[in-house]
Amino acid sequence: MNMPIETHDPARLDIRLRGFADRAPLAQAWLWLDAVGAAPRYEVVAAKDAAGRILGENITTPTDLPPVDLVLTDGYALRAAATEGAGIYNPLVFTVSEGVPSDVSQPALAHLVSAGVELPPDCDAIVGFSAVSRIAGSQMLTDRLEVLDAASPGDGVAMRGSMIKAGTPVLTAGRRLRPSDLAQIAALGITQALVWRCPRVGLVIAGPKAQAADGLGPMLRALIVRDGGIPEGGIAPEGSGVSLQAAIAAAAEADIIVVAGRSGAGEDDVAAISLAAAGGTLEMHGMAMRPGSSSGLGILGTVPVILLPGDPPACLSAYDLLASRLIRRIAGFSRQPPYRIVTLPLRRKIVSAVGFTDIVPVAVSADGVTPIGSVDRINLAAACRAAGFVVVPETLEGHPAGEIVSIHLYDPV
Repeated sequence: MNMPIETHDPARLDIRLRGFADRAPLAQAWLWLDAVGAAPRYEVVAAKDAAGRILGENITTPTDLPPVDLVLTDGYALRAAATEGAGIYNPLVFTVSEGVPSDVSQPALAHLVSAGVELPPDCDAIVGFSAVSRIAGSQMLTDRLEVLDAASPGDGVAMRGSMIKAGTPVLTAGRRLRPSDLAQIAALGITQALVWRCPRVGLVIAGPKAQAADGLGPMLRALIVRDGGIPEGGIAPEGSGVSLQAAIAAAAEADIIVVAGRSGAGEDDVAAISLAAAGGTLEMHGMAMRPGSSSGLGILGTVPVILLPGDPPACLSAYDLLASRLIRRIAGFSRQPPYRIVTLPLRRKIVSAVGFTDIVPVAVSADGVTPIGSVDRINLAAACRAAGFVVVPETLEGHPAGEIVSIHLYDPV
């Protein structure tokens, strides 16, 4: 890994109007990103609000599920053995009870029940309405029931503990909680859940530049939320690097700082020197990736800082390959961006350069994928037309037409 760029060395720190002396490969940047940042932290939240969060501890059931013998279907509860031999030509008559009688030992007693209630004592099966014929009683007689089909023990019921026995692990630490998991947790009577804490991300947009920065904030906030972070902050006031320096310093209470814009070698690209002026250290500046080659990595106190370019397509690519990895790791997610990957043949070749990792936007059709534009000159409109992107590693000069490549799709389905 490259040594940190010394903040007191203007010749190395300020690359404006001179360009980058060297560029760090992505593998080096990833090693750094995987080693910095806060250790995993947890918080307790209401279980009903925990969908999408990463579970911080194993959950075991404190009791049997169901906790009692439970009726699963509407019908009549009775003893299955008492229905043996029942049929259309041999209906068996039962006395209907609208409640639980004092004498529950009568073998020919049926109880009208609804799904979800506790199974009456001494019963072990439910006979549905389609298998019975009810005979109304008079003032002197109770209603009677003709059972037209034999039942088996367990029909229409869930016996205590048949779903889960007390002490059984039901959800394991590290699981991303699904909506169905919340139903399971509620069924266990658990109202709170220990989950990974969402990292706070100090977002600093380095002033409007050619109007592009107006779109960076909404895009980056949505991406940060997608990756489990909580975005804070916004556009730094227009002006000199002093205002940007103050905005970076103000974000030092966050878990991660993301600075978007003014990271290149232009005269007004002051993100790197503003980080240094705020008391930070620049670890790497200039990445061997396209687009997004002006990205940088640094530290402010103990807080990792990621510099992203102000061009929206380049900012998106750099976020996905750098900032996303760090935010997702601290949030407890997989380090890879959450894109679905499919493989398809290339309809036209992709030209790349050895030594650079290229992120190539592509259009997808039934018969393959087509690269959109040039990797180092992609505009926002073209990027929005892309269905996804192909990552060309730094060891390749591209991919020929007809080769099967992996496409990261922007849409989840």
